[in-house]
Amino acid sequence: MGFDVLLGNERLKENLTESLSKGHISHCYLISGPEGSGKRTLARLLAQTILCRGAQKPCGVCAPCRKVLDGNHPDYILVDDPEKKTVPVELIRQARADMFIQPNESDHKIYQFPRAQDMGVPGQNALLKVLEEPPAYGVFLLLTDNPDKLLPTVRSRCTELKMLALSPEILRKQLHEDFPKASSEDIDAAILRSGGFLGQAR
Repeated sequence: MGFDVLLGNERLKENLTESLSKGHISHCYLISGPEGSGKRTLARLLAQTILCRGAQKPCGVCAPCRKVLDGNHPDYILVDDPEKKTVPVELIRQARADMFIQPNESDHKIYQFPRAQDMGVPGQNALLKVLEEPPAYGVFLLLTDNPDKLLPTVRSRCTELKMLALSPEILRKQLHEDFPKASSEDIDAAILRSGGFLGQAR
């Protein structure tokens, strides 16, 4: 399976596959791109790869991979409260404290922040404390549509992964598969307005 389910972004996928196959796992990945650019897909694939027990990672079929996909892996934790405009600082402090409790069933413990740009300065400073000296098993996935909203001190401790726009050819092929009844004119119009990002085209 690998990273093939993520469309485009070939250089990024090659670099990630190579580094992860050598056991090089960053303690913090900053995944940036506009809404619909594939940030959540990449974050899920990263989590599966790190927690996977198959030969080719991510295999997509082992128990950890399936648990990540189903959203019930005890070592893959989402840090967010969608009902709040900003991510509550208390949630971030709880995640920071929880990070120092050993993983439940894996070699790593992953915390995903789906809207890192909505962490206020107090929240980012709270996160910074653990980013500076994380436990060896800890991994953070920060997803953002605007990396400039993060403090330079936070960004400097992250491996940045920027989602790129897809070619019209890739978008057209996928949209025809997703919407077999749609006319070519509608698909072309969606591509034109999408900015090159599949989520927006859909």
